[in-house]
Amino acid sequence: MQYRLIDTHAHLDDEILGKDLDIIIRHALEENIGMVTIGSDLESSRRAVAIASKYPEGVYAAVGLHPQKVPLDGTGTAGIEIGLYRELLQHPKVVAIGEVGLDYRDFPVLRRGDARAAIIEAAKSKQKAVFSAFLELSREARLPLMLHSRESHDDLLSMLENWDKLTPGFDARGIVHGFVGDWKTARRFFNLDFAISVTGIMAHGAYNAEAIRKAPATQLVIESDCPHATIAPWALRRSEPSYLPACVSAVAALRGEKTEALMASMTANSLRILKRLKQ
Repeated sequence: MQYRLIDTHAHLDDEILGKDLDIIIRHALEENIGMVTIGSDLESSRRAVAIASKYPEGVYAAVGLHPQKVPLDGTGTAGIEIGLYRELLQHPKVVAIGEVGLDYRDFPVLRRGDARAAIIEAAKSKQKAVFSAFLELSREARLPLMLHSRESHDDLLSMLENWDKLTPGFDARGIVHGFVGDWKTARRFFNLDFAISVTGIMAHGAYNAEAIRKAPATQLVIESDCPHATIAPWALRRSEPSYLPACVSAVAALRGEKTEALMASMTANSLRILKRLKQ
């Protein structure tokens, strides 16, 4: 299949897609849009693999544990069945590990001496321990990461920078999903050989325009985050992979580039990073 575009991050197992899922996927494939459906816990990772397995080409999977789904009881990786994720990575349709990372959005900023501080630090520590385990799994399997980072860039980058020093020769680090950070943060990810991914919400002013304009052409990819993050004029509907050309057009306008040239660049980047994804 010659891809016009690759949706690097879709949640095709979401129940809102329901009985329309096959129609949505086939519509995208008819437009030569490939897609990666993402796992956010063990069960959704299994569903992602099952969905990808139904299609001979064009549909792939990533398996992982969303940081907000990390159980907060216990310490370290207690309660996380890493071995079962490892088994899923053996499937030929699995192209990445994700989504994994850190998410501090629901943790309040506390004043000094607040009694909740220890609880929050324990929760952050648990997320870090689980993310560290997936970093090791990425090294072991030589598969790129689909990173989730929300209000946690400094901690996540610190972990990646230390991991990076211990991982020579790793040729495809991965993708920062739905990146909305500033240019300074984007550069730190670029320095670690990560690409950043743009979603449809960039058309609604939810992005730092400087980071998108300045991003190297070799480190920019696209995603639907289906069924979320819908671009105009479909903003009141669920997102679909087939809407992505409109998103690329918006990014191209921001960067002063031609849409088709940017599509070609984004597709080449996705294929370079997701090496198991077959053209």
